[in-house]
Amino acid sequence: MKIISNIISAIRDNRIMRDSSWAVIGSAVSKCAAMVVGIIIARLLGVEAFGEYGMVKSTLFYIAVFSTFGLGSTATRYMAQCEEQDYSSIANIIRNSISITLITSLVMAVLLFTCAQYITDEPHLISILRYTALIVIFNAINTTQLGLLSGLKLFRTIAINNTISGFATLILGIALTYYLNLVGAVMSLFATTFLQCILNQIALHKYLVKAREASDKSAQKSSITSIKNLFKFSLPIALQESVYASASWIRIMMITSFAGYDELGLYTATNQCHLIIIFIPNVLRNVILSHLSSSLKDDSHHKQTFSTMLKINLISALLPALFIALLSPVIEQIYGDSFVGLAPVIVVCAISSIFESICDIYVQEFISQGRNWINFVGYVFRNYGSLLVALPLLMKFGNHHGAFMAYGAIMVIQIVYCILLHILYKRTTHKPQAA
Repeated sequence: MKIISNIISAIRDNRIMRDSSWAVIGSAVSKCAAMVVGIIIARLLGVEAFGEYGMVKSTLFYIAVFSTFGLGSTATRYMAQCEEQDYSSIANIIRNSISITLITSLVMAVLLFTCAQYITDEPHLISILRYTALIVIFNAINTTQLGLLSGLKLFRTIAINNTISGFATLILGIALTYYLNLVGAVMSLFATTFLQCILNQIALHKYLVKAREASDKSAQKSSITSIKNLFKFSLPIALQESVYASASWIRIMMITSFAGYDELGLYTATNQCHLIIIFIPNVLRNVILSHLSSSLKDDSHHKQTFSTMLKINLISALLPALFIALLSPVIEQIYGDSFVGLAPVIVVCAISSIFESICDIYVQEFISQGRNWINFVGYVFRNYGSLLVALPLLMKFGNHHGAFMAYGAIMVIQIVYCILLHILYKRTTHKPQAA
């Protein structure tokens, strides 16, 4: 009991640990619910329909990633650097971030609606892609909202919203898929994404009210400057996210073309294990960026924060990776008889995920310093490099080992990428560049 008491006291006294704990606790319910729902949906739909579901879901969310124009990370960085009572600046960042995201996501939603027939030649999938384009808008807004709340260090609020959204995912995902099959599974994505947007907007509203009370004409004048700064800082982030989204989508198309929907089903199932392994590192991204950005003026504290988060990320990914790799044969059986060959893909995924968690710390560090173009070049190397490695492997072995070859290529490039990031970090100074 004394040990537990000491741990609780340490968390309360350390802001990073406290924020990290809220972020992990809140997302745990959401991610666990998504994992359970994913398994149930896989069993209800079967491997081929689940592969179709994975294609639709991935296409929508990869487009939504670009639709934010990088405002998720940018909002966190700028909000974290604002003075606590600087409501005018906070108001400008909130308004401008949401407005830019809304415009870009609307454009991407229209493109998805009009170009759905070029993504797949299956009539029923074309209809689903067209009529679920709204998910692109709400997912993009949700990403920016989370960035804003993270910059304000409202991780307790984020935790509450994620918990509510997690329970909604569990209930709606199972019910709608059971009664409406693939259409119901996609409908549940829309419903839960929309719900989380509403919850996040409610949390931001009270800050907008305070900002309106404190704002004056000078605040309106500074809004133009704020938009320019946001665009300038977000451009390389938007480009790197577009690289990630396009490469991920191309990878899915490659697996579908050279291996078929069965192998895509294995790849989609493996992605769910991947999300479990990098669950804590993913949850802590905004926590890391928020604290790294707010500590730039104190070099000693900044380096300590970086070192602490690097260790946390490594441990938090290593333990579940080992656990899932060891249980991969059991996981294969849980998914069902049609998922034969899933276990070795999961093992390769586990190795890749460990290195990915380490890379995330370096990426957030470069964003906090304003060195976003370094990240952009790195994303090009990692994402398109893995495609170049995977292409000949899929062409030769895709019929029976498509998912394994795709993840094997990701693993190799991820290890090299991690080494290169460490070298770049050592060679660059800790002085932030102008945003």
